[in-house]
Amino acid sequence: MTERHRVVVVGAGRISSMHFDYFAMRPERIELVGAVDPSDERRAWAADTYGIPTVASIAEAIADIDFDIAVVATPSHVRVPAVRELAAAGKHILVEKPFANSIDEAQQMVAAADEGGVQLAVDQNFRDHYPFELARAAIAAGRIGRVIGIEQRELQFRSEVGWRMELDRYALMIMGVHWFDGFRMLADSDPTWLTASIASSPAIETNGETDAFALVRFGDIVATLVQSFSSRVDSTETVVLGEAGTLHLDYNRLEIRTADGVDVQVGEGFGDGKSLSAYRQLEHLLDAIDTGGEAPNSGRDNLRTIGLLEAVYDSAAHGGAPVTFSNGMPIGVGA
Repeated sequence: MTERHRVVVVGAGRISSMHFDYFAMRPERIELVGAVDPSDERRAWAADTYGIPTVASIAEAIADIDFDIAVVATPSHVRVPAVRELAAAGKHILVEKPFANSIDEAQQMVAAADEGGVQLAVDQNFRDHYPFELARAAIAAGRIGRVIGIEQRELQFRSEVGWRMELDRYALMIMGVHWFDGFRMLADSDPTWLTASIASSPAIETNGETDAFALVRFGDIVATLVQSFSSRVDSTETVVLGEAGTLHLDYNRLEIRTADGVDVQVGEGFGDGKSLSAYRQLEHLLDAIDTGGEAPNSGRDNLRTIGLLEAVYDSAAHGGAPVTFSNGMPIGVGA
């Protein structure tokens, strides 16, 4: 049996519109009952656009609004206290990506959810917005045989505005988190070794990195990432090499190329379907709440994705020195 859940959005900034839009997709499953933001302007926008009550703080929402789930779309650097307050009040939580700015912050939020006895999930929406889920299914079905290697390339010229530009970590936290999470899905195993380098182009006015290069081993599978927010070439694609075929992924489709020809697959959440793919991440949380299980996109699962990002920064800070892993989590440079 599925239940109808009452949802509050915490943080009514630019990304929140994606979340607000998907609530209308399943009115039998979710009811949007309010929004939280300290800005008078953003509260007025949310109230006028979506016709919902708004408050300035989480404490006010807990006191004045009847809800059981919070979608936390705050800036990542103020997320830990928000999650702690909501978890202590017994509210289940979906957190916008990146889950956290560091592995320590991610672990704090998982611990807070455990202490509060609530479910915590992450909107890792590229699992459905990009063809990672379709590709994982093709690999599991043996379509390309044993996976040998993965190559991810993302090149674009991207300059954000606002709080992201002030943080010490930039491009990887915006998009690298998707690619490393995708590596985990495609390799279907834990990382064992990583080396990386990062750089910051003067063409982008940010405190963090604009470019990143990483090589990750998932046992016998080698994955490489080239990511740039300062590139004058625009290109995003993923290639998965298998012993019996090759997968080619981009934002629009998955191509399964074998000796028998090319099989093209597309998904509902691709292209303009970003709100739908984000809803599916919330739906995993709803299902977990209703059944008592743990969502596949849980905060606990996402520790391994944030661990990969942490390892990249650690390796880069030590001149590309290798980072090793134990049970999917980094154990440090040269360990």
